[in-house]
Parts: sequence; C-alpha cells; structure tokens
Amino acid sequence: MQISKEALDFRAQLDSLRKVPNLCMCGLLIALYVVLSFCNIVLSNTLEIRIGFLAFIAAGMLGGPVMGFTVGFLGDMLNCLVRGFAYFPGFSLSYALVGALCGLVMYKSKVTKLRAAACAFVEYVVSITLTSTWLYLMYGTPLQVLFTSRLIKCTLNFFVNIVIVYVFLEAFQRIVRVALPARR
Repeated sequence: MQISKEALDFRAQLDSLRKVPNLCMCGLLIALYVVLSFCNIVLSNTLEIRIGFLAFIAAGMLGGPVMGFTVGFLGDMLNCLVRGFAYFPGFSLSYALVGALCGLVMYKSKVTKLRAAACAFVEYVVSITLTSTWLYLMYGTPLQVLFTSRLIKCTLNFFVNIVIVYVFLEAFQRIVRVALPARR
C-alpha cells in the first residue's frame, strides 16, 4: 500500500479547498457527519457501533488530508451545537486526525480491503489513545480503567468497522465516478 504523491501536496489541497464546489462538498460532508452521528447502533450499555467517522474518511478520499481534517474538526463542532453536547476541542482534534490520516491513505487511490483496514485501524488507534485521554481529562476516570475498557470495546468495533468502511468506500467511489466525472 502506497500513499499517492498528491496526498502529500498540502498546498495544492488547500488551494483546491478554496474553490466553491469543494467548499460545498465539504459542507455536505459535514452535514453527512451530523446526520450519521444520529445513526449509532447501540448493542449494549458499553458497546455501540458508530458510523459518523465515514464522513471524515469520505472527505479524505475526495479532497485529501486537508479536507478530511477540515470536515473532522468542523463536523464535531457543528455536531455539538446541533445535538446540545458540551464542546471539548480534544474530540475535534481526534476526528480531524482521523480525517487527515485516512485522507493520506485514500486520496487519489483505489479502494482496497487493505486500505479500508488501514482506515479502520486509524479510527481504532485514535479512539483508544486520544479518546481515552480526553475522557480522563473531562471526567477524571483513571486512565488505566478507561484504556482497558476502551481497548475491549474498540477491538470489537475494529472488525466491524473494516467491513463497514470497505462497503461504504466502494459505494462512495461509484457515486463519485457517476456524479462527479471531472474528479476521476
């Protein structure tokens, strides 16, 4: 698995993000994140499948790490406003990192099972490390307790997320090919 050269050209991605069609796409993906965040599948009190991060991966795939970072950061801010959650900037940073790192993996690349697993792994690592840290800072729960419980939860979610990410990216890539033929 190789990262495309375009994925590392942050200046070009930033210039591209200034164009109106790309700003509109960014706004649509932020809105998609807010909608998807309402669609969590609760399996138990401690285990739920979240699919909102798919919007960050789609942004990274479509516009590169810069768009993935932007959608992740602004999407969390808007989601907190819409849903009435207390805003904590650490979570915005986590989501922005997921979008940016998945953008490095997916931008101008073909969707493969290995790339989908890499995106799911990025979400897994960020969720275990940074989310545990943010929860510790917010609530004071011992970090070891948070890390252990989140390790179990995230490991179970990881395998489900690989399938979800792969199916979503395959479908999203087809939609982009048909709806946005200039982006091929």
